[in-house]
Amino acid sequence: MSESTHGLPAWLTKPRGPLLTLGNLERLAIAVGVALRIAEFLGFRNLYLDERLLLENIVGRAPFDFHHVLVNDQMAPPGFLVVERLLVHLPFHVLATARLFPLLCGIACVFLMRTAARRYLDPRAVPIAIATLALGDHLLYYSAEVKQYSCDLLMALAALALASPSPADDGEASGARPLGRLAVFGLIAPWFSFTVLFVLAGIGMKLLWDAVRGHDRSKILAVAGIGLGWVVNIGLCVLLSRSILSSRDFIWVWWDFAFLPIPPHTVADARLVAESMANVFINPGSILSPLDFTGTAAVASAVALIGGLSLGRRRPGALWLLVSPLLFGLAASAVRQYPFHGRLVFYLVPTYHMLLAEGMVALGRRSRWILTLLLAAFFLYGEAEEVSRHYLMQPRFRTFDSHGDLKNDLLDELEARRRPRRNPWLPPGTPAAVSPDSR
Repeated sequence: MSESTHGLPAWLTKPRGPLLTLGNLERLAIAVGVALRIAEFLGFRNLYLDERLLLENIVGRAPFDFHHVLVNDQMAPPGFLVVERLLVHLPFHVLATARLFPLLCGIACVFLMRTAARRYLDPRAVPIAIATLALGDHLLYYSAEVKQYSCDLLMALAALALASPSPADDGEASGARPLGRLAVFGLIAPWFSFTVLFVLAGIGMKLLWDAVRGHDRSKILAVAGIGLGWVVNIGLCVLLSRSILSSRDFIWVWWDFAFLPIPPHTVADARLVAESMANVFINPGSILSPLDFTGTAAVASAVALIGGLSLGRRRPGALWLLVSPLLFGLAASAVRQYPFHGRLVFYLVPTYHMLLAEGMVALGRRSRWILTLLLAAFFLYGEAEEVSRHYLMQPRFRTFDSHGDLKNDLLDELEARRRPRRNPWLPPGTPAAVSPDSR
């Protein structure tokens, strides 16, 4: 029967299952994430300083012009530059064409988070992981900025998704998936994202360990060949990128604060490392709550630690794949090769968001899921409130703090708390005492 007794199509009156299924929650989170990214793009906010500076290396340049040094102390992956130089030739305003690639990367990230989360997390954690990424304010902003950070996130998610089997596969982690896809991906991705190297390093070590543990000589040789190809390819990418980098040391001076003191030699050093790691939840992870940044980061860190323990008991190989980018990123910062801060660590967003979601579910298993619901509401409310304020209450604008961030973060909050306060009873002009705890 094609129509119901009321003249409505049969598909409208056909009985349906419950609306609040995990699949429907995933689809809702994806829809919200895509809609918000399109809205951010269509806002056509004015070009920010960094965008204008990078565009001088894009507009009017041949797509494969890599024999001229980038001006304005800018740096971006060669593949990203090629795509941007091609897009600005489209017959539309440069504001739209130059931001199109970051937008497409941002939208793809929402879908890829579902793919990756399904391969690592408890099924109940998947909608939470998608939702926290979909509502992330930094992630929304950089999906409509002419910079490579949205592409960094995309490549990290793609690498993690390729490195782990789908739920239908029997084996654990990357050994169960065809090596060919990873091999090809590892040759392409570094040209679009410098930071995907940290993710690939962890994947490569996991591949080699699986092959050695399985005493599979042919697989050991295959993995060694893939690794050698990746190293050569990365070397070429680094050489080309360094050749177009200005000889001035501005970038290294600007990011000097983000080269962490590892190993720490003092209590202050250890505190800085711990605070910088926790700050990833706030910037760029955009995890927010009704608490201040300090409280939010503390709760999120504790929940994510529980998530790591939960995942480690079930699938230690999967935990390594999620945590290894953090370890390699810290190591790169320690040897002053790549800063550890803010928009430069977008590649860690999947790690932090997925471990946080896994922790919420782990806590809920012993509380009839009450804790899971409360924690999800706790964090998603904070993110939703921040996003709604930008879209409904006040126009988006960008401040320029001492680190060039989108807005203040945990490190700024802690620095303000430690700043010595002036005694109101002292006469004007009297210098404030220097706090021994300030830095």
